[in-house]
Amino acid sequence: MAPHVVAIALLLFQDAAARASRLVDAAVELSNRGQFPAAAARLVEALSMDARNAEAHYLLGLIRQQDGRAGAAMESFRAALKVNPAYGQAQARVCELETAAARGREAGYAEALATCRRAAALDPRDAEPLVHAGWLQGRLGQHAAAIQSLRAALRRNPALPGARLELAMAHVESGAVEQAVPLLKQALQARPADAGVRFQLGAALAKSKEGCAAAVPYLEAATPSSQQQFVLAGCYRKLGRNEEAAAALARVAEDREAANARAQARYQAAVAHRKAESGDVEGAVPAYRESLRLAADEGVKIDLAVALLKTGRPAEVLELLAGDGRPVALYQTALALGRQDRHRDAKQALEKAIEGRPGFVEAWYQLGVTLHLLGDGTASGRAFDRAVELRPDDPALRRRP
Repeated sequence: MAPHVVAIALLLFQDAAARASRLVDAAVELSNRGQFPAAAARLVEALSMDARNAEAHYLLGLIRQQDGRAGAAMESFRAALKVNPAYGQAQARVCELETAAARGREAGYAEALATCRRAAALDPRDAEPLVHAGWLQGRLGQHAAAIQSLRAALRRNPALPGARLELAMAHVESGAVEQAVPLLKQALQARPADAGVRFQLGAALAKSKEGCAAAVPYLEAATPSSQQQFVLAGCYRKLGRNEEAAAALARVAEDREAANARAQARYQAAVAHRKAESGDVEGAVPAYRESLRLAADEGVKIDLAVALLKTGRPAEVLELLAGDGRPVALYQTALALGRQDRHRDAKQALEKAIEGRPGFVEAWYQLGVTLHLLGDGTASGRAFDRAVELRPDDPALRRRP
């Protein structure tokens, strides 16, 4: 290639990179003003000019994460790291998302821990990856390591919310109750309305040198639960308050059946999720139904509706969601109505869903599909445009029937 051709190509590349950088700056300004869809549009445009702009990938990931799209956010953060493997902020977000996923699955702790260790190493000022690492180490039974990680987090940021509570719980899990108590007191001082912290402090005090006399006021002020009543009953008995101990144990017995049902419901929902994720949607349906029989759960109801639609049972979806006015339920209802070619009814359900949640991107897109099927091309186009406007980084929304 002639030297002048190479020089021109280089200038064009540099010009594109400079324009991309200006678009990223504009996206930051829009984000600061809360105009996230417009900011995402600028970032998409910037990446079309310079796909190796790590900051654009990272910022788009933050917008996607805020929008609740963890998978898409992870793609952006990993794209930023592919361009710049030393991008500490992007690695920290990967750590955060991997930890959240591990919490939800109750699995994958070691894999998430590896991402958090890398994040902590990349940015020696960021304390949050160490907090996530400490929690993950606790789940893995590595209590001494968890304590070290959480202490290191507090050295980096002594005011980091939640870090002292996590360190206290790591001490409790390791059996070092006396070390946990002062940390729990500090955590309660920072969060005086947190009934969960009150319970943890009361339970720790009951095992400590201060004993049940100090523990009972905190336990009594905690949110009632079987565990709270059981610990409280033990303290009442130690303090000679036998009638109160008996009453607390009676409440534990009353709660046990409901608690067992809730636990079984969570188990059945987890079984259903695993089946659905593995492609056995048909097998997931009875597990979702059993979970709902044991305990009402609005999220599981929607999961069941999705599974029923995937297995071609729209009539059962309509029966399941009858009278449910939540936007997400109305959206699933509209999908079921569409499967029955009841497009006018589907349109009404989608309009109600959007009225309840104006930023419901999927509902806007499906409204575009429904209006297209009803022959209203102009209104259909407006609905599709609104979906793209709300989520400009999703290429699937640009596909129209």
